[in-house]
Amino acid sequence: MRRAVFMCTLVALAVTGAAAQQGAPAAGPGPVIEKSPAVVPYKPAPKSANEPLKTCPAKFEYRPEDGIYMVGGSITPPKVTQYVIARLTKDAQKAYKNNLFKDPNEIMSSISVVVDTNGHPQNLCLQRSAGFGLDEEAANEVRQYRFKPAARNGTPVAVRITIEVRFAAH
Repeated sequence: MRRAVFMCTLVALAVTGAAAQQGAPAAGPGPVIEKSPAVVPYKPAPKSANEPLKTCPAKFEYRPEDGIYMVGGSITPPKVTQYVIARLTKDAQKAYKNNLFKDPNEIMSSISVVVDTNGHPQNLCLQRSAGFGLDEEAANEVRQYRFKPAARNGTPVAVRITIEVRFAAH
């Protein structure tokens, strides 16, 4: 009797073990290492010579498939290598002298740009207006900026950033 119970137990173990092996996934050769997808190049849209400054959308879609990345994680930010100091327009100077600005820090435009893989600003749009014709002045100055491009694992990539342009009152 003991022998029969022992044999039944062995058969049950063998059947259970075979069923478990059939349902188990095959073991791989080693750890799975995920590769990051290749960097997609940015292709700016053609622009006219005197393209007016547009207002930015409420929210930007960061779509790496379009070649525009968001700073953070493995994406390092671009660094300014050349900039221009923006000056007040004549209308803004008059407003400043007439104390229409409560605080000199109010004299600021926020311009959103795509810094391309060569470090040039592209696709400018206005996020915050300073008024008095200063926004177009700010855009003209930002177009002259140069950057060390953003990078993803050492490869230059295009990113969208916001530049706050403050104006010199004198």
